[in-house]
Amino acid sequence: MMLLVTTVRHEGSHALAAWLEGVPVNEVRLFPGIHPELGFYFGYVSRGDGGSWLIDAAPFLTAVLWLALFYPLIARTPRRSPARLALLFAGALSPLVDLGYNYQGGLWREGSDVHDLFLALPDVAVHAYFVAAIAGAFLAFQRLRHAGAART
Repeated sequence: MMLLVTTVRHEGSHALAAWLEGVPVNEVRLFPGIHPELGFYFGYVSRGDGGSWLIDAAPFLTAVLWLALFYPLIARTPRRSPARLALLFAGALSPLVDLGYNYQGGLWREGSDVHDLFLALPDVAVHAYFVAAIAGAFLAFQRLRHAGAART
């Protein structure tokens, strides 16, 4: 379930950013598969030409926004609540995993979103964003994981 939530948020961010920039969205895939040219994928968005680097960056910007929106909800959910684990996974772990997985992949895999960001922006800006976002998401996840211990 977390994979689907993460993929919908990630690919939906690409599609929304493309649409906002007036770039046609040709196809959206939200389930893992194998593409003849791409190989294995968790999901992807096929879009027309044009648009800015913000289309590639959109999932990583929304990952941080997503965590910021979920943080107060998770923090206020009692530790023993059945919904807490689902909220923690969907709202905090999902952005952390998405940021980490894509950042490391962008360091060695051509054609990935992060690789394209390295081509469009100064390397130091891309590294700084991902290091800060991953560290912040990790600290937020750790804090949320332990928050509310006294609540029942």
